[in-house]
Amino acid sequence: MAGFGVTAEDVFRRQEQAKERFDAAVEAEDYQGVGLHLRECLISLVGTLRRRVVVDPAIERPQDANFVAWSSLLMNELCRGSHNKELRQYLKGIAKDTWQLVNWLTHDRSANKTASSIAIHGCDTVVGHFVQILERVGTDHTEQCPLCNSRKIRTHFDPSIQPDGDYYMTCAVCEWNSHPDASNGSALPENEGL
Repeated sequence: MAGFGVTAEDVFRRQEQAKERFDAAVEAEDYQGVGLHLRECLISLVGTLRRRVVVDPAIERPQDANFVAWSSLLMNELCRGSHNKELRQYLKGIAKDTWQLVNWLTHDRSANKTASSIAIHGCDTVVGHFVQILERVGTDHTEQCPLCNSRKIRTHFDPSIQPDGDYYMTCAVCEWNSHPDASNGSALPENEGL
């Protein structure tokens, strides 16, 4: 089972495995296998988020594989406050619905191409939303360059930043960047990322 040792690469690898299984699928069992890979992808997703989100130690922790409970707990932390109520409810709802769809697909003896495709797209959506909400702290507010005070700050992602890849910022005016491998005022590292 996925736990605290999983990484973002585990999530993306499992997504890719589900898509490869889908491309080669013929029988209902093959499509059920797509569901199994997607299930493991979602469990890996909450395992990865658990490593990056500080949860109040007084809150009881669900079992490692309880995707729905972990999603709820994590979205409560990442989308706090009354101003985030609708966003929090949406993220919890789509996570729960996708989990139920993936589990149904895994056990459906009549699993088929259409259901598998929808499950893949649902899983892609949940992964994308969870990553986006995790990283919004660094991207939702206006930044100013610490060297020149310009607001022409761009955000980049570098998968080689340990442990799971991370975002860093650059200034379009003076070329300052916050990448951990670069000195202030220097150009972007060669492995710029996204």
